[in-house]
Amino acid sequence: MTLNEYLRGQLQEACSAENKWYCSQHFGYEVTGPKVLLEYYIRHGGAHHFAQEHQGELDCLPRVMAKSDSCPT
Repeated sequence: MTLNEYLRGQLQEACSAENKWYCSQHFGYEVTGPKVLLEYYIRHGGAHHFAQEHQGELDCLPRVMAKSDSCPT
């Protein structure tokens, strides 16, 4: 998988009907703007989940950190 394909996959998930529904439920109104959808997707675990699902498919994708991992110094 190329980086372009990976990013397109994330954008497709962020703008999906499912994410629009969850995001709209969260904010209490219909959300359609891609910027808000993407921010919601990232802040509520969508990007992390996507990375876990595609672990190893992209050479330049960093390993998903477990909650017990710390940031490198």
